[in-house]
Amino acid sequence: MKMRNFVKEKIAENGYALGAFVASSSPMNCEILGLNGLDFVVIDCEHAETNTESIVHMCRASESCGMAPLVRVYDPDDGPMMSRMLDIGVQGVMVPLVNRPQQAKNIVSYTKFAPLGRRGANGGRGPRWGFYDDYTRQANENCLTIMQCESIEGVKNIEEICKTPGLDMIFIGTGDLSLEMGVAWKADAAASHATDDPQIVQAVDKVLTACRENHVIAGIVTASAEDAARRIRQGFQFVTCMNDLGFFRSRSAQHIQSVRRLVTNS
Repeated sequence: MKMRNFVKEKIAENGYALGAFVASSSPMNCEILGLNGLDFVVIDCEHAETNTESIVHMCRASESCGMAPLVRVYDPDDGPMMSRMLDIGVQGVMVPLVNRPQQAKNIVSYTKFAPLGRRGANGGRGPRWGFYDDYTRQANENCLTIMQCESIEGVKNIEEICKTPGLDMIFIGTGDLSLEMGVAWKADAAASHATDDPQIVQAVDKVLTACRENHVIAGIVTASAEDAARRIRQGFQFVTCMNDLGFFRSRSAQHIQSVRRLVTNS
């Protein structure tokens, strides 16, 4: 049985993969997003309360629609959690706040099997209880190791981080980066607000260049259709365009306000 990675397939097919963060812990939201044609979801365990059992159901809902389920963990030093997420069958792990080359090497060791790393063998849902042929090799090729660059230190060290064997992708978190740089932003539009600030532009360009030079997939967070399209044209191949709860909050507010406005004006 052959393992697939829908992100890699979509990038090969279209040049990019488009996805969303899912903070709701909802398999139904994953299923709807997949039916709507998204390429991947990042199940958020950094800023949401999603538990392991929910993640398994979210994976199944995503996979049924041909959409890749990925998980963002909350601690760049928590190797057992990264391995556990891969053991239950996610197609990749996103790790926040990767600032130094040694951190990057450690993360690869947690998420890849030998000879790239030292992830422990298992017989669970990840290898489909033994149905995947040569699972350790297939997992090293198809399970994405994604590291977030979202700090001044991370940008400073990005060239060395990108040289890490086994690293698949760098994902820029412009919200936290702008906070550390002292650039004003809004909580409901952190991904796009003030990204035209010269400090942010320079940092993004530096990370994108380092990714290109080292054949690493470049990813970035966005919060609008226009910003997502702009980043794809810029050369980013992995782009998030929404957070499911943020999208529900903003669109439901717009809808409710529209109804009240129509009633008032009638």
